[in-house]
Amino acid sequence: MDNFTLYISLQEVILRITMAIIIGGAIGYERAQNNRPAGFRTHILVCLGAAIVSLVQDNLRISVLTYALANPIMAKAVKTDLGRIGAKVVSGIGFLGAGTIMRGKGVIEGLTTAASIWVTGCIGLGIGWGFYYLSVMGGLAALITLGTFKIVERSLIDNRMISKVSIEFNPEKTYEENIYETYKILKDMKIKVKTMKKKEEEKSVLYTLNIPKELQTFDLISSISSYNHVKKVQIY
Repeated sequence: MDNFTLYISLQEVILRITMAIIIGGAIGYERAQNNRPAGFRTHILVCLGAAIVSLVQDNLRISVLTYALANPIMAKAVKTDLGRIGAKVVSGIGFLGAGTIMRGKGVIEGLTTAASIWVTGCIGLGIGWGFYYLSVMGGLAALITLGTFKIVERSLIDNRMISKVSIEFNPEKTYEENIYETYKILKDMKIKVKTMKKKEEEKSVLYTLNIPKELQTFDLISSISSYNHVKKVQIY
């Protein structure tokens, strides 16, 4: 794209909007496949909204340049900061992404989805400005990171195993106190709680745990069972 063009055609606008929908939708589809809180439509709207803002900026640039060329005397008095609106969009998307982050008992989820929303917005800004090669490559890089690198993360970085563990509590303490005590134990053992299903009537909890591979199953059961508030431990 010629940065000094003084005209954006209807076809160009349609192209940019279509690209925003396609790239945003592709990233959103990947997130939707993993049942994330922000999926297909959310990513499309983020990318589309950012692209529209960039189109507004681009039209503002054209208007300012046209006015400056038509009125050379006034050119020095006419100023515009073309990056300010885009910067506000990026920070605004950050707040939107924060809404996808969920924090539970020792579990924080949604960080990757929040990052994907932020990246999608940045790509949308690039599309709106007409940086097509950069936007397409950025979209492909985001999809590769979300899809392919997940396998690398699981095999090389996250060297852990996932197990479901049911813990039944003794009735001496309240149910919530027992849960809190168990959380501290798991944290000390460097075990990450992925999900937790409460069974208050049975005085038990079913955990899905991310357990370091160097920690043996027998050691895990023995360690948890040694605490007074624990009545029974089962691993599925």
